[in-house]
Amino acid sequence: MPALKERTRRTQAERRAASEERLLESAATLVATRGTARASLGDIAATAGCSRGLPTYLFGSKEGLLLALADYLVERFRTRLFEPALEQRQGLPALVIWLRVYVDSLRGPELQVRAACVLLGEALGSEPAFLPAVNRLHRTVRSMVEHYLREGVERREIRHDIDPVAHAAILIGTLRGISLLAVTDPDSLDLDAVASELVRTTEGALHA
Repeated sequence: MPALKERTRRTQAERRAASEERLLESAATLVATRGTARASLGDIAATAGCSRGLPTYLFGSKEGLLLALADYLVERFRTRLFEPALEQRQGLPALVIWLRVYVDSLRGPELQVRAACVLLGEALGSEPAFLPAVNRLHRTVRSMVEHYLREGVERREIRHDIDPVAHAAILIGTLRGISLLAVTDPDSLDLDAVASELVRTTEGALHA
């Protein structure tokens, strides 16, 4: 009997996680195509095929759902795009893979990439309540880049005199600018050339 109850609890947790993911995917789609102001909880629920009250039940409010969306977008990029390409690489090789995967994700770009750009822009304008989530998003990504930079120094692939915190900020700032160009004026970019030049200049600046 205890085993049955435990299995029931796991199933409930799995159902909740599945519902949350459907809602977050729907929120990403609507934010990407409409912006946050016109992505209502009701529309998000309808797009996800859920009851109207489920977003409020799971996330508390629209703000809570969009704050969760910022974290979800980072995690989705990491687990679905970056980690499969990483193949146990560390240090500078891992950083190079991350740069290539990031630029490649701008093709189209994916709705999730556009949604992230919308959240970044609106946090500075019409939706300042999202700023903590956007800052958390930036810090999470910067922390990952700093980790690979420090690994590269330890493995003697990267010169020992770099400042990992400052260099991570430079790389993230560069990629954010490329992201905005890809979203607003995609025809102006040759992403293959951008990726190759970014990798070349990064390796040139960092090599021990």
